[in-house]
Amino acid sequence: MGDHFVLLVDRLLTESTLEAAIESKNRLQQAMPSANEDMMADISSHRMDVDVEFSPRKLVECKICHDEDEDSNMEIPCSCCGSLKYAHRRCIQRWCNEKGDTICEICHQQFKPGYTAPPPLFHYGGIPMNFRYLFYFLIYFISEIF
Repeated sequence: MGDHFVLLVDRLLTESTLEAAIESKNRLQQAMPSANEDMMADISSHRMDVDVEFSPRKLVECKICHDEDEDSNMEIPCSCCGSLKYAHRRCIQRWCNEKGDTICEICHQQFKPGYTAPPPLFHYGGIPMNFRYLFYFLIYFISEIF
């Protein structure tokens, strides 16, 4: 087996501490050469099993808040793909609440079940009406009276 490079993130290593660590490793290997080889073979076989079972988490960006997070904490709420594929559940729900519906503006698909949108604020008859149309309607109605 070849030499390995170890990077310790939490501690600052100097050359003297690194050399001391290498020397202690060499002394251990000389003390138990055959047991060390058997143990290394067992460790490497277990490591391969772990790598197959647990793939490393990937950082992805939320298409709404643009924060990076692990893909396990994100959802794929619609048919968007590429960098627009992932979003936080709370971001999608907040967007649905502000927008008033549950349709993606990019791919024009309904968000997967579980997202809700608030009802429109004003209904005239059975037709939802926003305030701009209400204003025009009132102006028209007032102009007809006078």
